[in-house]
Order: sequence, then structure tokens, then C-alpha cells
Amino acid sequence: MPHWYLLLNDSEEVIGCAGLITNDFISRMDLYPWVCALFIDANYRGKAYGSLLLEKAKEDAKKGGFSHLYLCTDHIGLYEKYHFKYIGEGYHPWGVSSRIYEAVLTD
Repeated sequence: MPHWYLLLNDSEEVIGCAGLITNDFISRMDLYPWVCALFIDANYRGKAYGSLLLEKAKEDAKKGGFSHLYLCTDHIGLYEKYHFKYIGEGYHPWGVSSRIYEAVLTD
């Protein structure tokens, strides 16, 4: 780690990205790895392309021997669709909080 993922369209243009890192600038240093910087271009949203990046991060985290994967966000109702569960709040060094989600990586 870190791992960075790019999602390309048929024309080889970047339409999305995400990262797999050890900490996403959040106070919960005891939790890792984290999905970070998940982004899908506005023209491609609503087609579940983000799930491709999340699944790849889950797969790589599991291959790395991890049993859980985390992310922090202000979104409510989005990541639950991809089997992430809200587990509490975390705090960033710049003083704001974010919701922390956890996915259990199973066979």
C-alpha cells in the first residue's frame, strides 16, 4: 500500500478513481486499510461504476490479509449499498468529523 485505481472508458479516458491506503487523515489510526478519494465523473454517475472500484479495493485488501476495509465520508445511504456499515465518527486533523464505515471482507 498505497494502491491507486483508475477506471477508464472505452476511449481510455479516466472516468473514476480510488485509493487503498493505511489512513485517510482520520483519528482512528487503529483501523486500516482505508478506501479513499473515490470519484466518478459526473457524466458516468448512476451506473454503479463506483462499485467496481470498491470491489477491487476489497479484493486487494483481502489478498493483503485484511479482514476489514474502512472509509470515511459525509454521505449517508450510499456506501451501505456496497455492504459498508456505519461504525462511528472520526476526526480529521483540521477539526472536522466524518462518518466511518466498515466492510467485512468474506470469502
